[in-house]
Amino acid sequence: MTARESAPILPPLYHVGIVVRDMAAASAAFEARWGVPTERIFDLDCADATFRGHPARVRARYGFLATGASEIELIEPLDDAPNPYNEFLAEHGEGVHHLAYIVESIAAYTDHLGGELSTAGRVVLDAALPMGGRFTYLEGLAFGPVVELIEVPRS
Repeated sequence: MTARESAPILPPLYHVGIVVRDMAAASAAFEARWGVPTERIFDLDCADATFRGHPARVRARYGFLATGASEIELIEPLDDAPNPYNEFLAEHGEGVHHLAYIVESIAAYTDHLGGELSTAGRVVLDAALPMGGRFTYLEGLAFGPVVELIEVPRS
């Protein structure tokens, strides 16, 4: 079996994550420019997270814009604590942060990447979702944006 045959295949793109300083302003700009309203705006408090290998609490406001086959996710950090969103704003300003995929098993992807995670990419964030499931941000694997793998609880 070749490496390509054993590699887990990425599913369809779920969303593109864009970090913003102000959800209301970014939402208004998207709607004015593209006629797409921001829906499903909610705050998440991920108290059980690891950011760059250290325990962290990640608090952010998320809003989604339906754009056809995938969505745009706007993300506004809610505090100044160390997290991937504040880090991104400090280093790049507002912009595209990640490409997100829903997967059955984050471990299947991270196990396959193995040594590549320690050389070409790194686990930036691993967080349990308050409603169940978890998500992981991996950097250095998509030629710019972070890759987000989302594992949702099975029904």
